[in-house]
Amino acid sequence: MTTTRTPAANRFQPIDPQPDDAVPMPNQTDKTLAQIRTELLTTFSAADWESYNHLVGWLRDTDVASHALKVGDDAPDFLLPDADGRLHSSEQLRRNGPLVLSFFRGGWCPFCTAELCALQAAKDEFETVGATLAVVTPETGDFPRQLKRSLGLDLKVLSDVDYGVAMSYGVLFRVPYETKAHYSGLGFDLGARHGSPVWMLPIPATYVIDAEGRIRSAFVEPDFTIREEPAQILASLRQAASTS
Repeated sequence: MTTTRTPAANRFQPIDPQPDDAVPMPNQTDKTLAQIRTELLTTFSAADWESYNHLVGWLRDTDVASHALKVGDDAPDFLLPDADGRLHSSEQLRRNGPLVLSFFRGGWCPFCTAELCALQAAKDEFETVGATLAVVTPETGDFPRQLKRSLGLDLKVLSDVDYGVAMSYGVLFRVPYETKAHYSGLGFDLGARHGSPVWMLPIPATYVIDAEGRIRSAFVEPDFTIREEPAQILASLRQAASTS
């Protein structure tokens, strides 16, 4: 099922390179992502709210999510480096079972880091049903490795170099000027974090892809504060297994 919704802690703390002996940040795995979202929204300033409403409204008006791949589509093949520079192919990742592929914006986004911690907490359950979990970010260089260390992650964090995979899945958009100005004012240089002069981001999206490369579940969300709960992903995995 494809889900595309429109919108009914600490604010914007980026994960930046830290010393190798840095202590992992604590996470909140006892809460749902919806609960963490509610808490994070209470930390928004007036400027944050203005930027948030502008971006989500713009994404809805331009219907960017309609270009995303849907259930039944063939998932594009890819070859991407992980946080340590090792290459992973989509065929390899789904060789022994379904692949859960989640696109996130970056370590500077608290909604993304909350999602990553929730996925980490559910990793053993994914493996119990035979699934492999991989997350994809436009961040390159040392940022993915430092993100893993800072959050204590044991996930495959893949760098979408030059935005090619997000583009092939139809979840990529060019950051509008107003959003770029707001993020720049907060100290986020996405061009430097992405290794590209062009500021682009993925719409948060999570796909369940079967061993044959067919998309069995798709969650595509223009509102970057809303993410698919791990329990929903597990339910999709179990449903896919029962109908395969």
